[in-house]
Amino acid sequence: MQKSVGVITIGQTPRDDMIGDIRRHLPAGTRIVEKGVLDGKTVEVIRELQPEKGHTVLISRLRSGNSAIMAKEKVLPIIQELIDELHGEGVSLIILACTGRFPLFKSNIPIIYPDFLLNYAVKGLLREGPLGVIVPLSEQGGEITDKWRGAGFQALPAACSPYTFSEQILIDAVKQLDQLPTMAIVLDCMGYTQEMRTIAQAHTSKPVILSRSVIYSLAAELI
Repeated sequence: MQKSVGVITIGQTPRDDMIGDIRRHLPAGTRIVEKGVLDGKTVEVIRELQPEKGHTVLISRLRSGNSAIMAKEKVLPIIQELIDELHGEGVSLIILACTGRFPLFKSNIPIIYPDFLLNYAVKGLLREGPLGVIVPLSEQGGEITDKWRGAGFQALPAACSPYTFSEQILIDAVKQLDQLPTMAIVLDCMGYTQEMRTIAQAHTSKPVILSRSVIYSLAAELI
């Protein structure tokens, strides 16, 4: 019997930068159903989803390859709508392809919440201590610090976008964190790739943890 997995991205589908990595972790023949929060949204609607004062900032990829910034609070209802749609499409597992912190959604199908899974996978590996965390935007520093504090870590953030990617900015962020007493460096966004991890690892002796590898490999245990 063919297995089916739903993948919800905060941006637009198809996520060609991501789906290949998911397939490498899932059993051969698994059907992947992609849903994007911004699918079918006009430029005007996407602009209306931008953060306002006090909102939590999210960033994701558009079909064009560019990125869009949104308020988490504004996209939560859209995510629930996509979950509801996937209930009618025969999937047995839903992966929320974002490492931001989210509330529990209503679902009769298991949902993988990457923020929780990543935090506690790292907890199992390192237990506690200072942790270097690279995020797409500097504005996410406060939220990311709070998120990792919940798992018992002091997060020391640095920024490099995986969408408007600059190798030098990533190298600079890694070198900055490498000088601090961090136990490891986490690439804390599903947009970071194995190639980016390879670049980061070349500039530090500390372990570099790629969030998508953790999420996809553990999600595959449920398929």
